[in-house]
This record gives sequence, structure tokens and C-alpha cells, in this order.
Amino acid sequence: MATKINQDIATAREQQVIDMRVRRRMQFREIAAELGINVKSAHEAWKRGMRRWAEAAAEQRDAEIGRQLATLEALLDGLMPKAVNGDARAAEVIIKALDRHARLLGLDAPVKVDAKLTDALTAEVEALADEIAERAR
Repeated sequence: MATKINQDIATAREQQVIDMRVRRRMQFREIAAELGINVKSAHEAWKRGMRRWAEAAAEQRDAEIGRQLATLEALLDGLMPKAVNGDARAAEVIIKALDRHARLLGLDAPVKVDAKLTDALTAEVEALADEIAERAR
């Protein structure tokens, strides 16, 4: 029982420190002074609280991904017979749903972009900027 009470106290302290740090924009030394603890304890409470917050956010994200995947599965189950029978619109929606499915699961490799700026391209951009500035005058 004492462990549960101590855990509740620690969680409340973490939330207090996060609130002071995020909403009130306080420095750790200011938080420590207001709470009557040392700076290291304030920082440790912050780290524990942020870790808890990140874990909760990850669980919520995973649950939402699960809900979206279930919706996509139901959509695919309903549209597949239509697509197989030649319904082009159903096939288009299935392709979009499969694309979303792949993105949710991270199945697609990141797209590499070759964004090299050449001197000629830089000069062209500068010329266009000068032209826009002239027209604005």
C-alpha cells in the first residue's frame, strides 16, 4: 500500500514539474526553489514524467493505428468483390486504401529527393525574386 501511495505522490510531482516547465516556462532552479527540492530532483521528475507521457502517447498512437487498420480491413473486405467484378471506382478506392495501409505500417521506403541547387538555378531564383520585388514597387 505504501508503494502505491509513494508512486501516486511521485506521479503528482512529475505532473507538477511538467506543468511548471511547460505552461509556466520556469527554469529547473525556479521549479526546485518553489517545490522545496534540489535542481537534480526537479530535473529527474521532469525526465520521468516526460517518459511516462511518451509511453502513454505511444500507446494511444498504436491504438489509433489499430483502429485505422481495422477500418481499412473492413473497407477492403466490402469493396474487393466489387473490384473483382470490374467496378473501376472500387478498384481505385482499394488502391488508395492499400497505400494508406502501407504508410501506417511503414512498409514504404522513404523517398529520396535529389535537391541540388546549381549556380544557374540559384541565379534564376534570384532573378525571379528581383523581378517580383520590382513589380511590387
